[in-house]
Amino acid sequence: MIRTILAAAAATLLGVAGQASAQTVQQDRSFTDASGFRAVETPEGYAPAAPAIDGPVTPATKVDFVPQTLTPSEAFPPPAPRKIYPPCSKQRRDECQQRK
Repeated sequence: MIRTILAAAAATLLGVAGQASAQTVQQDRSFTDASGFRAVETPEGYAPAAPAIDGPVTPATKVDFVPQTLTPSEAFPPPAPRKIYPPCSKQRRDECQQRK
């Protein structure tokens, strides 16, 4: 009796594990942005499609650092202001107007 229950439970667990692994397998999708950088979307996140440096890295490998040309306000512009802000209350404390 107990062996039958344990066998049924093991079969159920194996079936659920097989379904979970089948659901997590996705096709990799790649894309290229406006600057020509090519990346691959994987279940773990985004990754470069090709290595940044071709060949082995040695102490003589030259790395060029290009500083960011945009200011923080240009790179991350603030959102546009709203036309109307509701009055603040106990439940609402963000994006509201203080009562006068």
